[in-house]
Order: sequence, then structure tokens, then C-alpha cells
Amino acid sequence: MNLRESLEARLELKKAIRLFFENLSYLEVDTPQAVIMPGTEVYLDYFETSWVDYKRNKHPLWLRSSPEIHMKKILANNCDRIFQIARCFRNTGELSDWHHPEFDMLEWYQKSITFENFIEQTSSFLRTTLEIMRNRLPGKVLFHLPPIIEKMTVKEAFYEIAHIDLIDGDIELADKAREKGVISVGKQDDFETAYFKTLLEKIEPAFAKMGIVALYDYPPSQAALAKIENGVAKRFEFYVNGIELCNAFLEELDPSVNEKRILETNKKRRILGRKIPLIDREFLKALNSKSSSTCGNALGFDRWLAILLGQGNLDCVIPFKKEKPYGL
Repeated sequence: MNLRESLEARLELKKAIRLFFENLSYLEVDTPQAVIMPGTEVYLDYFETSWVDYKRNKHPLWLRSSPEIHMKKILANNCDRIFQIARCFRNTGELSDWHHPEFDMLEWYQKSITFENFIEQTSSFLRTTLEIMRNRLPGKVLFHLPPIIEKMTVKEAFYEIAHIDLIDGDIELADKAREKGVISVGKQDDFETAYFKTLLEKIEPAFAKMGIVALYDYPPSQAALAKIENGVAKRFEFYVNGIELCNAFLEELDPSVNEKRILETNKKRRILGRKIPLIDREFLKALNSKSSSTCGNALGFDRWLAILLGQGNLDCVIPFKKEKPYGL
């Protein structure tokens, strides 16, 4: 695939996305790229920059890892359905077959929708955009959507695939994983490390043989900013051919809960020696625990495009990726 074909395919997918959300009465929005709080993740590093005022004073800013924070501010301003195709940035090691330091994220939010219906909406998004792309790029869309999208809870996936009865925070998870042949897990690994190593070594490769899988209901420790109900974090991810495509939440809208989780994240970042951005207080002010049920999804635009075109990596769908940017 040459550069022109890649750019044409990117344009067609953007058109298909806009058509899908236009038919659902969504509003397309834009949000800042340089922000004071780029994300709320423990293990991500961000690109650091600054704004210099007229007195030559520097004010720290970061390139966003996702538009989540500002999109939730928009939700608080009488906007019930919004989406954005957003340029995002992630630092430190984000250069591989399915990662790039600079990439496009499709993110959308809707109020007054149930968690289950949001899963179905995501399935509809995949089917609809696939069909549009197949019609607009005949012969170039090689992906075939299976008739049934498998659904599994995280607990079911660990039990059925890794043969582990997953208990959140289990200090013995490393020992249990090693007993079940998870060779990447070390004796001293804590719960979270053993959890992610098992996911990467056992669960995701199994998903590669299952077509599309919706993995849902995460352990509370993996909630991020998702709501916790009935002992599970109401979060789901879609895996396509073993590739994580999207990450969605039933959003936790209580400002005090959000602040507590952000502070916990920052504590972990401090222990790991990672820099800690400022907390965006306007974001917390915008949240309202009395708001109607709200769901949000972040989907890798470039990944979906590569999958649709039958590519085994992002090289042909992100312009200039093969030039290895950032001095590499």
C-alpha cells in the first residue's frame, strides 16, 4: 500500500465514522491537545511541554494521551452525545507493530444508555463501518466480521483459558499462575503484575483464535475511571484477532471518587518514578454523580483501519511510521 492509498483509506474511514455517529445524532467535538492533565494512567508516560507567558514564566503542559478529560467537561455542558477523532500522544517505548507515539483515537460518550446497550452499540459500529468501507474500497477491505461476537467476563476468561480462579488483589496469584504454566510470571510479582502477565501470555493469544471478543466486568482494582457495581468494574474491551481495539467504561461520575482514584494513581506513579501532572480541578467540578448513566469508549482508529485492510501492523496506515520518528 502506497502513501496515497493509505491517505485515501484514512479519509474513507473518517467519513464512515462520521456517518455512523451522525445517524445517531452525535455532535462532533474538538478538544485541546496540550493540557495540564493528559490522562489518569499509572503506567503511561506523557510528552512534556510548557506554555510560556509574556513574563517568560513557564507553565507545565502535557500532550494528551486521550481527549477523555475535556470530553467529559463537554458532557457537563448540556451535550448528551459526543464523539471525536483525536490525535493522541504516548511516550516511552510506544513504537512497535501495534503502537506508535503519535496516533488517532476515536472517542465517544453517550448519556442515558446502559452498559449492555453500549456493548451492542460498539458491535454495531464495527459492523456498520466495515460495510461502508467494503462498499467504498472494493477489493481492499480484507477483514471478515464473524457472525457472533463472543462475550466473556474477565473472571470467565481467566478460569476458562488460564484455568485460574481470579480473585481481585489475590497475593497468591503469582504462585497460581506459575502452577498453571504462565512462564512470564515471577515468584515475587504482585497481583497487578501477575494479572497483566497472565493476560498477555495466556488470554490475549487465545482471543486471537476467537475472532472478536468483548471482555467485560473487570476486577475493581482495574476500574480506572469506570463505575464499580456488584463487585465488578463496569468496563469492557473489544479484542479483534487478539488485538485490543477499544476500552470502554460505564463512567464513574462522582467527583470525590474520581479524585480519590487519581490520587491513588499519582501515588503509584511516584513510587515508579514517573512524573505527576497537575490535577485538572475544572474536570472534577464538571462531574455530577446525579447525572444519568453515561458510557464512554476509546477506540484505536489506526488499529481498526489496519485490521480492515488486512494489515499485520500499523506501518502502512500511519503516514511516515516506517521512517521511525523521534530520532530512532
